[in-house]
Amino acid sequence: MEKGNNVTKKKIDWTKILYPLIAIAAFIGLWQMAAWSYKSNLLLPPPLKTIQALWRVLQDASVLKNLLLTLRRVLTGFSIACMIGLPLGFAMGTSRALFRFFDPLISSIRQVPMMAWVPLTIIWFGLGDGPTLFLIAMVGIFPIILNTIAGVRSISPTYYHAARSMGSGPWSIFARVILPASMPDILTGMRLSMGMGWMSVICAEFIATSAGFGFAMVEAQTRMETDSLLALMIMGASVGFAIDKSIRFVESRLTHWRYAK
Repeated sequence: MEKGNNVTKKKIDWTKILYPLIAIAAFIGLWQMAAWSYKSNLLLPPPLKTIQALWRVLQDASVLKNLLLTLRRVLTGFSIACMIGLPLGFAMGTSRALFRFFDPLISSIRQVPMMAWVPLTIIWFGLGDGPTLFLIAMVGIFPIILNTIAGVRSISPTYYHAARSMGSGPWSIFARVILPASMPDILTGMRLSMGMGWMSVICAEFIATSAGFGFAMVEAQTRMETDSLLALMIMGASVGFAIDKSIRFVESRLTHWRYAK
């Protein structure tokens, strides 16, 4: 008879490590072959030269300062999107009248390309934080609204009937039924919103600001430093990846029942 607790050893799924490494190696290999074919560091510098440029960029205090400025803008714009999108999403999800009232307007506005707003926002706010914050909030608000509506509408009427039968009022139903049940969809919307905000702020900083991570990329392009430009792109992609993974981690903790086996 075995003594002690029955411990199940977790096997490491090496494919989760191996496949991404193979994909990265294949990408670098194709990149190197393309660089050989172009035979021009200006058009496409090889991976090694880009990595050297990345090391220089990471040691540049001005680039890191611009990155922090961009992150602040993203978080501020994302907060604005949440403050408007969440209440509106809950209201439209619980009220058919409000949904019919707002849905045509939201469906129309969200079809406008983000870059189409840039000239108008510069007229409204001038150059600086104003246009970037507006654009981040504008592109980020729609995933939050739509996913919140979907989360609220996916709740079974049985839960509402059970809560009312126990004497729960509107606020109690919201806190104990609507919010927990719709949380997975809300967090998905927030993750999409943050990702879209990160991409949009870089584009906005190309045009509407004189500082920020996107502006640093414009400066590298102006100096014809393609290796530095690619290094900044890699750095931006890494930051976006880290943001997405961080939100996924929070999502897995707040909605742990979805991941339980």
